[in-house]
Order: sequence, then structure tokens, then C-alpha cells
Amino acid sequence: MSFHSLLKFSRRNLNVLLWISGILPCALHAQFTDTFDTIDPAWVTDRYAPAAFQSVSFLGDNRLQITIDQTGSTLNRPAPTYSSTFFNSQGDQRPVGINGDWSFSANLYVSSAFDTTSGQLVRTSIWTHTGTSPSDGDYAIFGFTNASPTDPLNPAAPDRTPRFQIFDGTTADPTNWFDAGLPGDFTFDAWHNLGITFTGTTTEYLLDGIVVYTQSTTDENLQTAFIEAYNFGQTDSNGLNSYSVYWDNAITAVPEPASFALVTGLAALGLAWFRHAQRKAS
Repeated sequence: MSFHSLLKFSRRNLNVLLWISGILPCALHAQFTDTFDTIDPAWVTDRYAPAAFQSVSFLGDNRLQITIDQTGSTLNRPAPTYSSTFFNSQGDQRPVGINGDWSFSANLYVSSAFDTTSGQLVRTSIWTHTGTSPSDGDYAIFGFTNASPTDPLNPAAPDRTPRFQIFDGTTADPTNWFDAGLPGDFTFDAWHNLGITFTGTTTEYLLDGIVVYTQSTTDENLQTAFIEAYNFGQTDSNGLNSYSVYWDNAITAVPEPASFALVTGLAALGLAWFRHAQRKAS
């Protein structure tokens, strides 16, 4: 298999193997599967539009690119409506509407350029909004960041340590942020699958198919899915304020409880196989 073909395979690495095996059709009932070959119009701006939320060619296939720059910083947003730091979270949302058990996952490319103690601050994540209606409920967040101690969302985090980070969705208190997947636990310049799953009694956060955090929850109907990045403005030591992140294969689904563990395990196996094939081709 050529290296280009292997890269092309990456956008399907979570679901194609499952379809071929015949397991996915009976195990998951997808609400949407987005490979970002184009941007589906169901995605609409959440809070404030980033500089770009677009489909671009990256590593041999079309992916979602989110770009953050100074045009969306606090000083450059229309005042007073958008002056609040609330609008530093910039991205798009998509309605889902799943009652009962659900999952939401997407692939994120973690660049070695983000492994820095002095460069650009980065935060990007998937979000879920849950509750009994679109106007209420909680948020669960799972993403990557290298920010702190200037990170307004988690100032107590390790100093500029690249890591995956979880928000358990109960309050905006910084103590509700949890770190997972510190350097040494994951690979830079590689795709990683981030997933949030509601089982009926718990919300589980999965990194490459492995549960890294569990929260006790009930009645968490999935209203909306989000993909976001954060505009820090000129808060880092070099005054830099522009970066891009790449996402792929955003999937929401209703898993059958008996088969969900098998599905997530196969998803992780598919991602591991892809990485192994990449190494052989390089």
C-alpha cells in the first residue's frame, strides 16, 4: 500500500474497519458521520466564529481546519456585545438530539509544534451539551491544550505542559478540569481519537479507545455536539496569537450497550493498525 493510500485511509480509520467486519451496523446507529470532505451546512457558528472553520487538504485528505487569529481576539471583537471572554471559545456546533445512551468522537492531529514552553498557546476540543432540552443541561469537554499558567480556564494546571484535558460538565469552576494523557502517554505528529460516551449511569471520556476518566451522571440526553478552539489573544510570552488545528471523522451514534465496548476496542485497534502501517511506509 502506498503512503498516500495509507494517509487516505486515516479519515476512515474509526469506521471503515467496523463496516467491513459487519459489526458497526448492528452496534451503532449513527446520527451523523462527518469526514469533512466538505463542511456540512448543519454546522453553525457557536459563540463567535473563528478565523476559519473549513475543509482543507491536510496529510493527503480533506480535514476540518479551525484557525484562530487576532481578528477574533477580545480587542478586535465588536464591543460591547462580544467583549466578554465567553466569546474566546470559537467554533461550530451541530444539533444531534439523542435520548438515552450516546457517543460523540472525533480525530485530532496533535502537532509537535504544540510541544513548546514559549510558543503559541493552544486549546481545541470536542464538546457535548446534554439535558432535557436545548436550553438547559450540562457540558462535557475533551480536548488538547498546552496552556497554563495563563490559561483562564485552568490556571492551576502544570506550566505549559501539553496534555489532553477534560471538563466534567458540572460548573465553570476550574477545579472541574482534569488532565489526561500527559507527554509520554501519547505521540506527537499523530492522530488521536477523543470520545465522550454516556452509558446511562456514567459519562466516559476515551482517549484512543481507552477510558481515561469516568463521571457519574444520569438522564444526559445529547442535544448538541461542538468542535471548538480558544482565542487567547496576546497572552503568551511572544505575543503570538494565531494557530490552526485539524480534526477529522466526527461521529455521533447510539450504541447498543452489549456491543459498545467491542466497538470502541475495534476503533482503537483500527487507529493502531493505521499508525503501524504509516511507520512501515515511512
